[in-house]
Amino acid sequence: MVKSRASPALQLSFILLLSCQLLQVYAQTLYSVILNSPETDAGVVIDNQIYILSPSVKSDIVLQAKAPGGRPYYYAKLRKGTSEIIDREKFTRNPVMSKWTFNEFYNRNWNAKKVLRFNPISIGEQNYDRVDDFDLHPDGEISTIHVTAHPRDMDRIHDKYLDDIDIETNITHITATTVKHFVNCGFSISGRTSRYFNKLPYIIKIPKNDYNLNGFRHIKLRTTDNDPSYIREYLTTEILRAVNQPATRASFARVYFNDRPIGLFIITEKYDTTWLNQNFNRQRDKVYYNGILYEGHGGRSSNNRADLSFKGLGAFKDAAYEISEAPSKGENSFNELNDFTKFINDQSTMMLNARDRVIMENTAAVEWEKHIDVDGFLANMAVEFFLGFGDGYLQNTNNYYLYKDPQVGRFVYIPWDFDYNMGNGPFKMESILVGDYSEFGKIEELPLTAGILSVPKYRQRFEDILFEIATKIMDTKISFPVIDSVVNLIREDVAWDQALDRVKRGPSYVNGAVRAFFEHKLDENYILSHAASISATVEYLFRVNKVVDFDVAINGRTRHVSLLGLKEYFKSKLANYNMATGYKKGLVRELLQA
Repeated sequence: MVKSRASPALQLSFILLLSCQLLQVYAQTLYSVILNSPETDAGVVIDNQIYILSPSVKSDIVLQAKAPGGRPYYYAKLRKGTSEIIDREKFTRNPVMSKWTFNEFYNRNWNAKKVLRFNPISIGEQNYDRVDDFDLHPDGEISTIHVTAHPRDMDRIHDKYLDDIDIETNITHITATTVKHFVNCGFSISGRTSRYFNKLPYIIKIPKNDYNLNGFRHIKLRTTDNDPSYIREYLTTEILRAVNQPATRASFARVYFNDRPIGLFIITEKYDTTWLNQNFNRQRDKVYYNGILYEGHGGRSSNNRADLSFKGLGAFKDAAYEISEAPSKGENSFNELNDFTKFINDQSTMMLNARDRVIMENTAAVEWEKHIDVDGFLANMAVEFFLGFGDGYLQNTNNYYLYKDPQVGRFVYIPWDFDYNMGNGPFKMESILVGDYSEFGKIEELPLTAGILSVPKYRQRFEDILFEIATKIMDTKISFPVIDSVVNLIREDVAWDQALDRVKRGPSYVNGAVRAFFEHKLDENYILSHAASISATVEYLFRVNKVVDFDVAINGRTRHVSLLGLKEYFKSKLANYNMATGYKKGLVRELLQA
């Protein structure tokens, strides 16, 4: 009997394959875990062998060790100075065949998840040119932000949370694949009435010479204290992205101050000169000279409201407008805004007195396009209507910017602050859920909306945009899967956030408002929204001091008059729009009693 022998080439291939398998098993892998636990040591456990983790070069809370790859593993906390495991992850991780792992968050068995987005809707020409933002807002991830500062400085800003105190900090921004460290950063509490909450909002100011987060330097950490769904702000930015409008984008972050976990926050961008450069500089290789940026702040009375009514240049001294950013060139004044409000007033007057309506309407359309991006503004008003902005332009002449884009010579409308929407806040839900846009807020009375909608061409365009949003965003077959994917991303971290102690103690919002009153630090331009309700306001103050179940906050039947479930809101708003009538009386009561 003749024994067959493998050819030399086949033998060599077998040896190489075996060698590769052995190398995969015994090669060293760099393991990295995000863990802020200074009272313990930590290790990665492979085949019951503990490999001690040490702080990485860039971050004290990114712990690393080289250990054999190709084997299942888990991370564990160890009693200080020993190899005794006192806590371990609730699962075992799959083998890693590469030279390094991702920066893996302790007790999370994933690094990124699939998060759905709304498909873009074509609404006019794009009026901005945004840079990539994947460093600041990585897709499908929850980043980690570690803020380190002297404890006395941290105590100082929290003791005096009503004051604008800036302290020096070091900031580390961590994603699954990057660790970016920034030194000598400014850090302060931000917001107006949002600083009354126990979970405070913050702003990070990265030095001018450091552009490692896609060029965005001023980053806001937005509180979720008044939104038990945690996703209203994020979802709004995604819808604004879908309708192709310039606005901040958003992502989620786990935030730590020194050794203390603070909670789950929403990262957004501050509208400043660097933001304008990142969104409106259409020639990236050239220096960008930004235009003037105005901000509307509501207003304490009809005399000083930021409603864009024409009152003359002298009225801006006491009006609820602010020059948020000065122009790189030209005059830093309210002249541009005054001219715009005069134009709005003149157009409305001419439309009323026109003898030949057809000629006047055609002329008006040409003139409007010279002064403002009309399609962009109408898209924003459609979003305000559908998402039920309770504190935007239509309901409160608040939380908006007008940017005079120097490259096209006209204004661009930019919205801001998206927590009081989609059925959340101290409002009459009947007013928020109205299905007939002409009954929403003061859309038919405010100078800018009334002026533009007085042109039949623009009213028809607005109604076309409403239909596009209704069918391509609000439709529950489209919106609910997007909502579900975001909920799946943050669910574990919502539970983590809700279990943490807040930096401030006592009744949330109430304590802050009372203190602001006695210290004479109330927002002088704060006024109740057109949709505000005294009874809903009282209930809201109680509600923000209770824990609303996360699933109830998403799906509905919250039994709070100041809060509808997110999906509940989408269903009701769309149904009312489809009926094209006012909001059906009694439906709020039915929802609460169901």
